[in-house]
Amino acid sequence: MNKEIFRKIPKGIKLIIVLILLTVFGFGILFFADRPVRLPAEFLTARQKGAEISQKIVELTADTNQRIKEINALDINGDVLKAMAMIEEAKGKNREALDQALKLTGEMQDMAESLNKITLSKSREIAIKAIALEISLTTTFIVEYNPILDQFLSNLYKAIATSKIEYRKAAENNLSDLNAKTWAINSLNRQFLEQMREFDKSFSL
Repeated sequence: MNKEIFRKIPKGIKLIIVLILLTVFGFGILFFADRPVRLPAEFLTARQKGAEISQKIVELTADTNQRIKEINALDINGDVLKAMAMIEEAKGKNREALDQALKLTGEMQDMAESLNKITLSKSREIAIKAIALEISLTTTFIVEYNPILDQFLSNLYKAIATSKIEYRKAAENNLSDLNAKTWAINSLNRQFLEQMREFDKSFSL
């Protein structure tokens, strides 16, 4: 992660990264030997909420993608007013997804803070990987996906309103980048869920 991207990351996410590093180098040594199985309730609560929020973000990005297709169809058919109104709706959905991403940072912080209460070293290792994946998802959404989507919707709105080719070309470039970030978010969510399944297996839940 280069310095420019790190500076853009909200303080809450930076805190989680620091907590994870402390966990890896501190709790990893302190709890090297396995101890009796104990599953902290606060970790499970944060894990459940985190999974729900993460899935909500994925659903909201999918909803936005569907709206983009509908806007494109309206644009092709010359229904300018409906297309522009739907762009405004897409902006609202994106703000909702951003709120969810910010909530997710809080749940990841709670998970990180309870890692020292997970007594099985293998389970802690899996949990750390899972939290790292959710941090990547949140960072990708907030730092990369969100601003690209804002740019895309702005350029698309201007393209429809003015019929200027430069705005349409800019929107097309934005859309290509947006699709790549959407794929990354979905992939990170799938990997997180897989790590959580492995976590459950490690406790034989």
